[in-house]
Amino acid sequence: MGRHSVPDDDDSTAPGDEFTAPGEEFAAPGDEFAAPGEEFTAPDDAEWAESDEAVHWARSGEDLSWDDAGAVDDGSMDYTAEDDDSEDDPADVDYAGDYGDRGAAEYAEGDFAGEYADDYSDGDYSDDDYADYPDTGDTYSDYADGTPEAPEYTRAAAAAPVASRSHRSDGELTGSHRIVTQGRRGVSRGVVVALITVVAVVGVFILWRFFAGVLDDRNTVAAGNCLEGDVKVAVVADPAIAGVIAEFAEQFNAEADPVGDHCPAVAVLPADSRTVTAGLVGEWPADLGDQPALWIPGSTASVARVQAALGPQLIASSTSLASSPVLLAVRPELKEKLGDQNWSTLPGLQTAPGSLDGLGLPGWGSLRLALPVIGDSDAAFLAAEAISAADPAGGAAGVRTLVSAQPEAAGESADTAFDALLDATDSAAAPVHAVVTTEQRLFQRATDLSDPGASLAGWLPPGPVAVADFPAVQFKGDWLTGEQMSATSQFERYLAAPDRQSALANAGFRVKDQPNPDSTVVDFGASIDNRVPVGDDAARATLANVLDAPAGGATTSIMLDRSLDLGAVRGALNARLGALSPASSVGLTTFDGGSSTTAVTVGPLSDEVDGAPRRDTLIGTLDGMSASGGGAVSFTTLRNVLDEARIAYQPGQVNSVLVITSGPHTDQSLGAEGLQELVRSSVDPAKPIQINVINVGDDPDRPTWESVAQISGGSFTAVPASDSPEFATALDRLLS
Repeated sequence: MGRHSVPDDDDSTAPGDEFTAPGEEFAAPGDEFAAPGEEFTAPDDAEWAESDEAVHWARSGEDLSWDDAGAVDDGSMDYTAEDDDSEDDPADVDYAGDYGDRGAAEYAEGDFAGEYADDYSDGDYSDDDYADYPDTGDTYSDYADGTPEAPEYTRAAAAAPVASRSHRSDGELTGSHRIVTQGRRGVSRGVVVALITVVAVVGVFILWRFFAGVLDDRNTVAAGNCLEGDVKVAVVADPAIAGVIAEFAEQFNAEADPVGDHCPAVAVLPADSRTVTAGLVGEWPADLGDQPALWIPGSTASVARVQAALGPQLIASSTSLASSPVLLAVRPELKEKLGDQNWSTLPGLQTAPGSLDGLGLPGWGSLRLALPVIGDSDAAFLAAEAISAADPAGGAAGVRTLVSAQPEAAGESADTAFDALLDATDSAAAPVHAVVTTEQRLFQRATDLSDPGASLAGWLPPGPVAVADFPAVQFKGDWLTGEQMSATSQFERYLAAPDRQSALANAGFRVKDQPNPDSTVVDFGASIDNRVPVGDDAARATLANVLDAPAGGATTSIMLDRSLDLGAVRGALNARLGALSPASSVGLTTFDGGSSTTAVTVGPLSDEVDGAPRRDTLIGTLDGMSASGGGAVSFTTLRNVLDEARIAYQPGQVNSVLVITSGPHTDQSLGAEGLQELVRSSVDPAKPIQINVINVGDDPDRPTWESVAQISGGSFTAVPASDSPEFATALDRLLS
């Protein structure tokens, strides 16, 4: 069988090709097209020889005839290279034998009758479809229906030179010499569905992007316009840093990104740590407004007090904004004499008569050191930790010594203490010689002086440094909404920006990589890398409570030995009870050689007991008390009082038991070792209860009481008699 090539664009359609009139398929003579409703019959030889298709086959010089099966027999199916004058086509030998064995039976016309019969039904080609087309006048004699003939194609084909033996046709090659003209084929339904799906998906995506963009734009506009109003963020800060933070808040409110449909509105109020601590563990004070979303205390010592009382679940994060070392603000002449001193020697300088005279300052007497707890950025708390760390044996006892002996003129406020230090014309006679404070507070106070270097100096004790770290404490309390917490986080990040850090450094705080202003009083270059080690939250809270009983006051269970000289004891106790805050809680238990009695339960002094304020009830009970004989069941009484103290425990306050006894104990069921083990096992870091002991006279139980006080974190004080000045001093210090 010969080669099948595709006609060139400029070739005329050979005889036998189809002429397609508008709206129909045209079947040329010789095609195997079965008219609707009839069988295809092969033409006889005479008819075939005269047909147009025969002209085409004649060009090859082959003898063509119809075989009995109705197919054209070309005699030989082989071609040779000499017969092919085409230079571009492969040699005919490449196809030799490939198709020659395919007989007529393989391509019988009946195989195709059903395939095309439906495509060319009479109903598809009515005469009306051709009304607009002129009649050519010529018809094929082989067709009775007078199908129009295309004589111009026939004549052109006869005259056209033969370029090759290739068979050209617009029809479909069937594997034989026959060409089957294809009907119009429709587009696959799957392709159409796929195209529609793609278009639909693209359309939906475009619409989604459009409407999403519109909604985003609307949300942005709504948020930018704060359609839902402001989201208020309450911030309380240590007074030393509150002013700077308030300035930052004003800038932030003008620049902050919206939180949903709300605009952040940060408001900053100054508040001392003890006020905030008392409000968080108790009732929030109304004068501080809403409970805060952010708290910036002077140090993590205040955070430890809150966590010791409430646990860590209230605090979401705590990050230091700036720092400032704790030091002593002193007169310049005193600074020169403190070179060999440190934190551990301060309690001795505070209490030893003429201690400063011995340092080369005649006429100065003892050190008068103030430890203010108001407006001083937790400096007193941090100094207590430094003193305790420098003298582990003395611990809290040294702190209590400083607190009890500090000058009355100092008051509780840092401003009051500074005034007492600076206003005196005679430094030696000044009511205050030194003030525990921060470097930043000293720097700010120096800026108010005309000649600060002449009247004020700062002494940083050698060794580990106590540092106020000003943490930004973010809460997650149930009083906060999600929008408030989000706005708070945004504000906290805002505070960490370099320009804000620079402003803090200019205010006298130490900030990493930020220079501080020049000062003749403060040495900002002193290293503070070696810092005082601190304990856990409970230990820090216990030590801080020694210096400061918050607004809720202190809770004290008095355990009094009735074998003492009650006349002197009664007078000292009544004086102290009268001086205590109404919010302080006090109870009284007495004991003798045979039993103990709870005379007045523990509770606030302002509460009524038996129709009178508890303070009056306590004083009346003491006035009516009589002394007992010798002996005391002090050990078993302490066990009972500890149980009551745990029940009456007040978070955020100093909770203690004050034992006043002269011994010896006469308990039969509980000895010295048993008592110490009892106290040791009852220690609860979350609810610390100190046991403070005033041991009167020569008591053989003294070692036991000293151990009990030490185990509980309390203090032991031995006095010669209940009517001695030492007794009154100890009582003033421990019942406050």
